[in-house]
Amino acid sequence: MKVLVFSVALGAISLITGSLSAQSGVMVAEQLPQSSSSQPMQFSELVMPSKSQDLPDAPQATPMNSGGPLHPPGMGPGPLLPQTFHDKFMAFAMTTVGPRALVGPAFPAAIRMANPPNHFPREWRQGAEAFGRDYGDQLATFATLQTGRFVAGAALHEDFRYHPSTSINFFMRAGHALTYTFVDQSDRGHVRPAIANFAGLAAGGYVGMSYLPTGFNDVTHADQRIVFQLSRLVGSNIGAEFAPDIFHFLAQHHFPTPKIPIPEWWVKR
Repeated sequence: MKVLVFSVALGAISLITGSLSAQSGVMVAEQLPQSSSSQPMQFSELVMPSKSQDLPDAPQATPMNSGGPLHPPGMGPGPLLPQTFHDKFMAFAMTTVGPRALVGPAFPAAIRMANPPNHFPREWRQGAEAFGRDYGDQLATFATLQTGRFVAGAALHEDFRYHPSTSINFFMRAGHALTYTFVDQSDRGHVRPAIANFAGLAAGGYVGMSYLPTGFNDVTHADQRIVFQLSRLVGSNIGAEFAPDIFHFLAQHHFPTPKIPIPEWWVKR
């Protein structure tokens, strides 16, 4: 039962963080300058405009491949430019050693202290030292998961970014978000098994066998940790898929939706 509670809690935290990232994408889009022509300017052109744009009669150059989205992050379906090794590494660095990576593990660590597993040693349940151990465990698990995803994705030319569904059907979109945990795309856009996710989940699940207390460093508990992190990936995908629509709906119906000042280090990928 506690495994289920912890998995749901991790999934909910990931959904919220995914929603915050998507909300920041909406806020970024609202602040982007509009092109003077009738056609909207592409997001990549806003980031890196070509010099020929200064000349009214000059032919327009193709925007450079920055590896980022053609649409603002979290703004729904749209083509994504191929992800280069540099893009993969920078995304890995930001999510693994950036400030967000240091803040995020504190929440599941606090949940574990509030609802510790049965027979968990006292030094892992009470006091500041116990929180430090739980926090370190969550930090190591998340960092190892991200490292496994990056290494596998770079080696196998796998694009492990989330690509939103192009459907307008709720169930199709929910199914897409769930399926994208197990299936993603290659750098060339071909559908393939999400090997990077599998590698990251295995690494994150089994790393705890090297330092967790006796009775919690076995294969059974490692598999449970894989389930925890799997729920985290699912929650993140669902947040990325539906959050833009939720915020748009609330804004259309004049619900009070204060714009949370989300720092750049939280949303940058």
